[in-house]
Amino acid sequence: MALAGSKRIDDFGDAAAEARDCRTACAVFDFSFVECARLEGNGARRVVEAFAGCSLETLGVGKIRYALRVGPGGEAVADLTIWRTGGETYEVMSGRHEDISDLLHCAGDQIDVFDVGPDMAMFALQGPASLTTLGRLGDIGSIEALGYFNFGHAKLNGIACRIGRLGYTGEAGFEIITAREHAHALWQTLSVLARPAGFIAADILRIEAGFVLFSNEFRFRVSPSEAGLGKFHQSSRLTTPEILLISFRAEGDSLKWPWEPSRQLKRPVSPDEIAVTSACESIVAGGVLGLGYVLAKTEADSNWREPTGAFRNIRRVPMPFYDTAKRRPRAPWR
Repeated sequence: MALAGSKRIDDFGDAAAEARDCRTACAVFDFSFVECARLEGNGARRVVEAFAGCSLETLGVGKIRYALRVGPGGEAVADLTIWRTGGETYEVMSGRHEDISDLLHCAGDQIDVFDVGPDMAMFALQGPASLTTLGRLGDIGSIEALGYFNFGHAKLNGIACRIGRLGYTGEAGFEIITAREHAHALWQTLSVLARPAGFIAADILRIEAGFVLFSNEFRFRVSPSEAGLGKFHQSSRLTTPEILLISFRAEGDSLKWPWEPSRQLKRPVSPDEIAVTSACESIVAGGVLGLGYVLAKTEADSNWREPTGAFRNIRRVPMPFYDTAKRRPRAPWR
């Protein structure tokens, strides 16, 4: 699966089964499309804070921060993860090449910036059996103790890896980073123990978990607050949302997988209108589940109209729809 230019694998034969296995056991996804810049030096923290619009004062070594890239007009354009890998070293990961290019221009007297994306591979092992699966590949005592959005190091089948406790599915799981030269061997090892899964399964799972996909939920101009991500960017403290991102169930014709919104999609302007940004045939919901924007002052039980007519009987449901309290990805391993 790739949003940044490399080949995208939509499925490995059965997207629904791939999503189901992730919920009940574990699945492995190839996230090697992610691009990454490493910043080193006395000025690294200052540059990353300005770039991501957030304070990193409490981000210790071995911790990860979710953040946003915001455009000059205050609109959200991409989401990021920031990994503090050393005292004065940070790695910024994004699905957009433009973000890495912009960071490379920040190099100067007090900071070195490197494009390390081409040298690394990233696999996401997600699901309740993820820890057990990793345990079959090496000593993971230190990994078992990791808290959510923390990372450590271990060897898997003799391959040195950095392993982060996070993911894009709403399940407990890991993102595993290794040198690109070991990518094939590690993928072969993981895919024997966990079901390989593609973009469609990841899309189903992240919609159920209420996670945004920047190319969908940021399709038109929205502020971080309007996308439900206000706490991740300092600029959002000064803005009042005019629209809100919600989760919905609906009826509709068979969806083409993966479903994408129209390039001409516009912000909703009337109380009965919803701008659908993501939709899937959800395993958990047993039908169409999606994300979309409505006016902030809309009544919760409104009967929304979707302009293209692709979705009918639209009704709001809790967001996230799956694991509403978000306990699964955060809970310690048992």
